[in-house]
Amino acid sequence: MITVRPTSRWSAILLLLSLVAATPLLAGCLERSTTVGDRFSGTVVVATSPDNPRGAPQLDVPESMASRVTLTDYSTVPESESAAPDGEGSADEGAADEGAEDEIPYVGTRAVFTDLTSGQFGQLGDIVAAAYGDSAMSMDLTAKRSDDVVRFRGNADLSDLTAGRDLVDLTVVFGGPVTATNGEQIGERTVHWTPEAGKPADFSADATYPDPATAAVSSWSWFIALLCLVVVGLVVRLAFANRDRSPRPGRPRRTPRRDRERRPSSASSSTEARPTEAPPTATDASTGSGPRS
Repeated sequence: MITVRPTSRWSAILLLLSLVAATPLLAGCLERSTTVGDRFSGTVVVATSPDNPRGAPQLDVPESMASRVTLTDYSTVPESESAAPDGEGSADEGAADEGAEDEIPYVGTRAVFTDLTSGQFGQLGDIVAAAYGDSAMSMDLTAKRSDDVVRFRGNADLSDLTAGRDLVDLTVVFGGPVTATNGEQIGERTVHWTPEAGKPADFSADATYPDPATAAVSSWSWFIALLCLVVVGLVVRLAFANRDRSPRPGRPRRTPRRDRERRPSSASSSTEARPTEAPPTATDASTGSGPRS
């Protein structure tokens, strides 16, 4: 009968705790590897002049993107100036009116999006098109990866919008440096487009950077490999501690070292068991036990 020693019991408990602790980590690894990928941030503005009978365009963001998109009102209409005292401001009134004529007032919606996936980024085009109601305006946005290059391509049909009245403004921040674009590059990773209303428009940009999903899978693979080595080491140690120590047929049973140290050696046992000879006494000498002359 094999008895489990306390050391082996603690080893089994340690192994069980290691597996339990690794369960949520492995689950997080699987979830993370399926969600990490190219992400896109930026802003989009849809607006029109205040006198448009269709009204100001409004962006309707679905619940699946609500946590990643922030909507605010957009307006370039100058605030009404407070009435100035009599005799004041008349000198600057003409200059102010002349400057106001150079700027087109717009009202609409501004959306700031953060870390959109490729699918959500493509859905953004449909959201922009729907903001103009029953117009024939359309927008298609796609971003695809080829090795280390992310290619963004898009097109918009703005023929149903009116130049000088309607506005569509798009800014995209990529995950790496932009190497080519037909828009206005305003940063290493940022490109801005303002297509002209009343005409079709195209968007293009190439950004070069490693695939985040591949980098994440590689990191988790090393972690899993290290974890497996630790678990295998614990299993080997537990198996070695619980190995069968019973004697095999034809092989003498080994005596524990502590028992061998306690057992006296055969030489010392024979010496202690042999009685010591007493020295000859005077009686033996008188009886002539010695040699005769």
